[in-house]
Amino acid sequence: MRVRERIEDRYELEELLGRGGFGEVWRAWDDRVGRWVAVKIGYPGTADDVRRLEREANLAGNLSHPNIATVHDVGRGLREGQDMVFLVMELVQGDTLATVLKAGLPEVADVLEWAVHIADALGAAHRAGIVHRDVKPANVMVTGSGVVKVLDFGIAKAQGGPAPALTNLTATGMIIGSFPYMAPERWTGGADGVPVDGRADLYALGCVLAELLTGRLPFTGGELHELLAQHLQVPPPVPSGLRPGIPAALDRLVLDLLAKDPRQRPADAAEVVRRLREIAHGQAGAPAGAAAGFPPVTVVDAPGAIPPPPSHPPTVHEAAPAVPGATAPAPWANPADDPIRHLLDRRLEQLVANPPADYGDRLRMLVQDFTEELGPEDWLTVEATYLWAREVHREAPVELERILPRMMRVFGVDNRDTIYARAVCVGEAAAYGSGDGLHHERELLEIIEQATRVLGASDTVTLLARYYLACASYRGSGVLDEVWARRTPEEAARQYALLAPLVPELMLSADDHASYDVRRRVVHNAWLTGDFHTAAALYRQLYPDLDELALRGDEEVAYRVARSIGEAGDPERALAMVQPLLHRLDTVYGAGHWLTREVKDTRTRLKRLLREERRASGTGRSWGFGLR
Repeated sequence: MRVRERIEDRYELEELLGRGGFGEVWRAWDDRVGRWVAVKIGYPGTADDVRRLEREANLAGNLSHPNIATVHDVGRGLREGQDMVFLVMELVQGDTLATVLKAGLPEVADVLEWAVHIADALGAAHRAGIVHRDVKPANVMVTGSGVVKVLDFGIAKAQGGPAPALTNLTATGMIIGSFPYMAPERWTGGADGVPVDGRADLYALGCVLAELLTGRLPFTGGELHELLAQHLQVPPPVPSGLRPGIPAALDRLVLDLLAKDPRQRPADAAEVVRRLREIAHGQAGAPAGAAAGFPPVTVVDAPGAIPPPPSHPPTVHEAAPAVPGATAPAPWANPADDPIRHLLDRRLEQLVANPPADYGDRLRMLVQDFTEELGPEDWLTVEATYLWAREVHREAPVELERILPRMMRVFGVDNRDTIYARAVCVGEAAAYGSGDGLHHERELLEIIEQATRVLGASDTVTLLARYYLACASYRGSGVLDEVWARRTPEEAARQYALLAPLVPELMLSADDHASYDVRRRVVHNAWLTGDFHTAAALYRQLYPDLDELALRGDEEVAYRVARSIGEAGDPERALAMVQPLLHRLDTVYGAGHWLTREVKDTRTRLKRLLREERRASGTGRSWGFGLR
């Protein structure tokens, strides 16, 4: 068996993903958390190199956004006799936009979708006071399911940061960044009182947009002085002059982003997102005959949380035909053409952006206003009703079922939120409703197939539907499943086979119900089938404070955790749990109780394992925890 290299006895390096001038990027397994990560290893030549990687961790690590690659950890050490700095981040698998461009010009609809994601990510960074300063196609990745991730905050700048390491120049006076995408104020170092702020990133986004739309950069000087003169003085080309059919509004947005004076660019990333969405929805003056070629973009959010509500109208392809007799405007009508729609749209946007304590009540009142003013089939009404149904789902699950038919008509059956709502309605009936959960198996399989086709196999909606199918399958013939119920090893093995594959794939937050429930069911079935290594790894995730569990936790759970850890190769740690647990059991249940007897037998076995381990000192097996 090949012994894999480990960093800090935690990150097991599996596959080299890339190598550059500064170091390497590896796909690695995080033993402590039990997930795949990307480990960026740098070999610093100077103190500035160290500061760059640590700055990337400090800045990007404080950002939480579905379109920004998450940073988990940073550290230093030695590797093969060399000083190294390593950065641990979310593993993003896909192609950079630079790779996409090599394959040919992408569809304009795709460009609009990607640009929305990039602008949204930059907006989050700017609101946190961070300027990326290196926005370019090579630093934007698109996954197989269409999720966009902005990477590499290595030369990012905290706005207003006084430290020399955070200025525009290196210690030797060189400008840092990628010259073809660099805003004029970056070239001049912010001279003449022009600040270098988030608008410099918007300029770079304009360069990226122009390149994605036309296949060429707006400025192509071969020498550095030529590029400098072009960025400072030469007007950029109009994209539609290089690629006919581009909407006039998209031309205007690119030229606005590339304005020499940052005060003439869009005020912030939120304005860019709004204009991109208007263009995508055909609301901003597309040329005659061009609208059919530019259907509205569907924004696909990254995995990591329950999918957010739709913040835009459904696409033309998704929108259903008008309901007979309805007088409401088409689902993709422009709010700007109707002051009432505009007012209501703004109210909903503001409420979602800053939810107050009475969020649910306010949503309910908005739903009433939308219904009265716009009609029940208007997309804004359906969106607000869907948001409210999700907010009150725990107390009134029937509301999501009630809005689902309208979502299918207005948003379309392949809309992300429609698929999610359907998965929850059918899945909860299968997992928790009365009768045989397997009665819903066929419909859940259809939802899984649809979600995989539309959103991707690793999308959270797809995984959630698979979770519900597993719940329905192990419920079987109508008996409500209890997580800790006693089962035969055969039953446990069947449930384990259904659920175990979801553990590394389920990219939901640690406190998400589905993720937590899957892990505790898997660990119980692993225990019942004697897979102590998997059980130990998951028990450590579920109960990080083992001493507290032994002293005050559930006695039977504490016994299972201790035995699993001991059987998996750490009898000393297991014995440290068993001693206080046995004292509790003697006091509460007495020496004759079955659990007390089992714990005493386990203590005897653990002592024997520990003696054997010490006799073999230095030659024993090194155990690595974590699902593979």
